[in-house]
Amino acid sequence: MVLLLRVRTRDGTERLEVEDNCTLIGLRRTIEEKLGVPVADQTLSMQQGLLMTKNPDAFDDLKANVGNDDKFLRAIGLNHGAMVYLKYSVAREPTPTLAAAHRSDLQGRKMTVEGMIALQTRIERQETPHCASVSFDAHAANAFQAYVSGTLGFSQMRFGWMYGTVSEEGAVEVNLIYEPEQEGAEDTFKVMEDTLEDARADAIAGKLGYVKVGCVFNVTTTKERAYTLSAFEVRTMARYQAAHGDKFVTAVVMMLEDEDAGPQVSFEPFQVSDQCVKLWSDGWFHDVPGEDAGMTRLVKDVIVVDKVSKDVAEVDNDRWLVPVKILDHEGPLQAKFPVENRLHPVQTVEDLRDALRQSALPYAARLADFHLLLFLSLHLDLSDMALIVAAVKERGVIADGYRLIIDSIAGVE
Repeated sequence: MVLLLRVRTRDGTERLEVEDNCTLIGLRRTIEEKLGVPVADQTLSMQQGLLMTKNPDAFDDLKANVGNDDKFLRAIGLNHGAMVYLKYSVAREPTPTLAAAHRSDLQGRKMTVEGMIALQTRIERQETPHCASVSFDAHAANAFQAYVSGTLGFSQMRFGWMYGTVSEEGAVEVNLIYEPEQEGAEDTFKVMEDTLEDARADAIAGKLGYVKVGCVFNVTTTKERAYTLSAFEVRTMARYQAAHGDKFVTAVVMMLEDEDAGPQVSFEPFQVSDQCVKLWSDGWFHDVPGEDAGMTRLVKDVIVVDKVSKDVAEVDNDRWLVPVKILDHEGPLQAKFPVENRLHPVQTVEDLRDALRQSALPYAARLADFHLLLFLSLHLDLSDMALIVAAVKERGVIADGYRLIIDSIAGVE
């Protein structure tokens, strides 16, 4: 009996056949023989995070050692059709996949001027992001991930705008996440942009001293993914990065499998490469996606560096991704108030009343929640909100007149 294994690498997904009684060292030798990656250069894992990490040594579930090498593949969970992730440093040409069928056959036909221009476009990896790091306020991050993992159960996508600051050195700090009106599905989402609420969110964030620094969305777990991000997700990242500048960062919330602790919710920040942004801006991304969601379909053939077959019309999405260093901090805002535009819970004046009853806190500190301030802006003019938000930012005194109005809205006597 033969085992068919899928091997996911930075260059795509490839297939290997091994004997039913194959051991881990046997798999390594087959990879060397069939895929051209020396045993000594292989890092194997059953965890997808291997392909995104800058520290592959942390993924030791299939690490080469005396205890592991003699284990049968079935004994360590690698059954027929299983996915194994492979990281390596050598340059090689992947074995042909379904994507190869979409390549234009440039050989044997007359080369046009357009074809020659296309072949001058070389797809190369970008190793260094423009933002040095991104630090997430723990309250804001937890509020978002708790909703997608708890309420939504990772069954549909959810999107948010991240606001914060960017240092001269390119360090991004995220202090709040605004969730605009949107429609989420299993593999896509649609954000309602340039709404009146968006304008109020921008104004409040601005008065708090923050600008839009990135976006966040989750990927679902309803289907097995043999890729890090889909073509839709990469296209979305490229569009927003083109619109907001090269320090704009995207956080992806995903469920990763930890060998010891089991499934873990993780924030994974990325930028897309400058080349990805340029090709999207120049209209090179095809409007009709290809069969493989892990590949970006282009309207023209390109050269992919490190590949023998240079003329391709689809590029593995991992080629566009540039991981960003992640940090965390505790910012000045709370994130206890119900978040806007969610199915549950819905924001009410009772929530405002509960926030105001935190009598141990100064009045301005009770209002120090972006979602509360956005709710309050439904009832007050932006000119009044500007003064209130300024006082919240400085932890100053809220004028008696505004306190009276806010208490009245909340029904506080």
